[in-house]
Amino acid sequence: MPIAVNARFLTQKVTGTQRYAINISHELKRLQPETVFLAPPAIDDPQLAAELEVKIIGKKSYRIYKKFKLPANLLWEQISLPLYLARNDKPCLLNLVNLAPYFYKNNFITIHDLTFKLYPEYFSRAFAALYNFLVPRLARRARHIFTDSQHSKSDICKYLNIFPAKVTVVYCAVNMEPISDNSQPPYPWPYILAVGALEPRKNIPRLIAAFNKLEDKNIRLVIVGKSDSKVFSNTSVSRKALNKHPDEKEPRVIFTGYLEDHKLAILYKHAICFCYPSLYEGFGLPPLEAQTQGCPVIVSDRASLPEVFRDSVLYCDPEDIDDIAKKLQVMVCNEKLRIEFKIAGARNCRNFNWRVSSRKVASLIETL
Repeated sequence: MPIAVNARFLTQKVTGTQRYAINISHELKRLQPETVFLAPPAIDDPQLAAELEVKIIGKKSYRIYKKFKLPANLLWEQISLPLYLARNDKPCLLNLVNLAPYFYKNNFITIHDLTFKLYPEYFSRAFAALYNFLVPRLARRARHIFTDSQHSKSDICKYLNIFPAKVTVVYCAVNMEPISDNSQPPYPWPYILAVGALEPRKNIPRLIAAFNKLEDKNIRLVIVGKSDSKVFSNTSVSRKALNKHPDEKEPRVIFTGYLEDHKLAILYKHAICFCYPSLYEGFGLPPLEAQTQGCPVIVSDRASLPEVFRDSVLYCDPEDIDDIAKKLQVMVCNEKLRIEFKIAGARNCRNFNWRVSSRKVASLIETL
């Protein structure tokens, strides 16, 4: 029986977890063309849906949810999707973005990390309550769990009381194409780059404070990421940091909002370095993207990041502003060190491959 994939992620803006889902799905479609992708009507990327040959289900009930201003995508996942599966031989359902239909037993789920449980203050009350209610129960009911790193696996086993044999690590990867050398930076050079949703876990206030300690005041800090007040509890950092210094014609801290991959790749290509002082990560995709474009990287020494990046990056203490500033200063001033980390980063990228990860998922589901 073909695997069914919960393609609700096609209704969401593409961030790290959606990128994971898209790439795993592409490779599954190539490996097993009979794989069925099921999605609600509100597709955000029709071209991608066509490539995956997505089947739209639950149109009538979805219209009803929308009419009464209910959370249509969530109700589609919890009601419409399992009803459809029950009427169609109850196939294995692969869920790639944390949640799954609770009343469906033949679930394989991906839990990317436990930020919602370990740091609920980083999220809105509604979001944290939903995830803290659903995810532990889904984990216990699922046939198997996939996650992004050994660190996340340890957290899942420890905090959700899951037996280790039930959890398999499937690493992320990057398929961002290298940018040619004749591309032009979109912002005045030199600049330091940071990428991530504007939420507390990404530690943007400390990064800005550390950046302001740099001796060279001609350097800018470019921050790419979307602020989502519906999910995250504190997004005021973007407004505070945009305030100009009275003596400056332009702000030294630049917020771009969400960017498409090609524009983001150009930013990676021309940055002096990339800084990712996150307080908690299940994997850490943006630093790996930076390495594919030859950008030297500074990351936090917390959670899964040392596991993923090993000796290919410069580490900082994300809670110590002076240490972040020190590492930024070292990277900015030492061209030889930047070259060393560019080479190490390119080598590290070869450890991660979407095709390998997708084969691992398909093989395990087939075995079970």
